[in-house]
Amino acid sequence: MADGAATWRSARTVRAVSATLCADVTTDCGHLLCELIDRSCSLATGRSRGCRPNVVSKRVAPEVIDEVRALLAVIDPAVRDQRVQDAAIRLARIMRREALDDRPLLAYARIEEPELAPALARLCVRRR
Repeated sequence: MADGAATWRSARTVRAVSATLCADVTTDCGHLLCELIDRSCSLATGRSRGCRPNVVSKRVAPEVIDEVRALLAVIDPAVRDQRVQDAAIRLARIMRREALDDRPLLAYARIEEPELAPALARLCVRRR
């Protein structure tokens, strides 16, 4: 048991050190959106992808799509100012909220809003 705990701690230390060393290049998670915010993963929901009852609608509200569209118009990865960071933070919150309600926004956009999908994927898909 002690060996397992020591291995877990050393693996965690290696990840923390590697994330610190790579902080100037990219985030540990690989999302461009997270890089725009603060270099830690802002899209993680903390929930497993296991089975859950589907008690909520899979449709994303039109006002959510409109807000995402407006945020994507503001977010320019080449510009790292406060306006872009605020829009990135808001987009990450929306992505997490929709994921927690079993409505993955990127998957929805790929099917229902194909013009949004490339810009959303560029920000929210891991770059590795």
